[in-house]
Amino acid sequence: MVKEENNSKPSLTQTIVIFVVTMMAIFMVARYISDSSFKDLIDQKVFRIGVIEESLKSIEIDNSSNVNVYAYDKYIAVLNKNVLKQYDKDAEEKYSLDIKISMPIVATSGKYMIMAEKGGEKAYLISGENIVWQRDFDGDISRVAVNEKGYTCVILENTTYKSIGVIIDDKGNELFKTFINSAYSYVIDISDNSKYVAMGDVVYSGAIIKSTVSIYSVEKAQTDPNNAKIYEYEAEHGSLILDINYQGNNAICLFNNYVQKVGTSSDERLYDMTNTDVFIETNLKSTYAVINRHSSELFSYEYQVDFRNSKGKSSRNYILEEEVPSRIVANGNKVAMVEGSTLEIIKSNGMLVKKFTGDTTINSAVLGDKIAGVLYKNKIFVIEL
Repeated sequence: MVKEENNSKPSLTQTIVIFVVTMMAIFMVARYISDSSFKDLIDQKVFRIGVIEESLKSIEIDNSSNVNVYAYDKYIAVLNKNVLKQYDKDAEEKYSLDIKISMPIVATSGKYMIMAEKGGEKAYLISGENIVWQRDFDGDISRVAVNEKGYTCVILENTTYKSIGVIIDDKGNELFKTFINSAYSYVIDISDNSKYVAMGDVVYSGAIIKSTVSIYSVEKAQTDPNNAKIYEYEAEHGSLILDINYQGNNAICLFNNYVQKVGTSSDERLYDMTNTDVFIETNLKSTYAVINRHSSELFSYEYQVDFRNSKGKSSRNYILEEEVPSRIVANGNKVAMVEGSTLEIIKSNGMLVKKFTGDTTINSAVLGDKIAGVLYKNKIFVIEL
């Protein structure tokens, strides 16, 4: 019996169809990259990335009073006249809480928000409809931090020591205090596993600036408080500590001229700033973002967001179409950037999540895990993420 040969070669018609489809795909990609109007149309109609004022719901705010706006988890939170109102993705009020604070300092992580009176004694841990705990501290509150489990750190000034750091669990129980007798300003963070606390302090001696980052073991602090500090990093002379954000068991420390990773037993330089860098954001879960200028054409410059991993290597980047951002906020694995009347929200993998285009210049923006707010003088446009 003779077997028929199976001719697997495509026919001429199939070849033509494949060629036409490939060329159309190349054309569409090229136009998407080069034609901003076409890109905005595709983002809005196909990918649902682009949004405008008319397509969003909004929250009215009283611009005649001292209104403070925040975002965390899936809520936009508005504090006005000692009342904290929380709104959902549909701009509908879900919860209203009595919060006796007039000059708030706030930190958020996951479903938690800690709010305290700057220079005062009161602090509240909030999660949705609940005030998890509230308390008055013996000292003036200057800094707060919270992790995704609800563990918090509060820095107090004007005590018997120059400052005291108080660590509190998610039930409001005080775990330990650390006394600092030589520093003048602080940045703090607590790891998401609640095992470590990082505190950055600055000492000014004449024209000399000395920054130090101290790592504390929460477990050891409860059994052997005198040896709770397990590692200390002394910054280069003249370097000012600006921010600390935990990624795993490592504290990513932002100074005015470099980024340093500080662990429980060692430290490592991640990045040295250059004259093309305009901003660095470290408040991210697994990366940090460098906004810098680079040459795209002769005598023409554009800006990009360079996402770098915890090894200091560039992992993803995103080219900014507009001018350098006027405001940048970060949360989780996303960065939101205000550029005139435009707000771009980008994931740390370099992908655009949402692009808002307004009719007038945006005042500011807030960013939560599942929600974002675009702030104007008397209105907040709500974007679901």
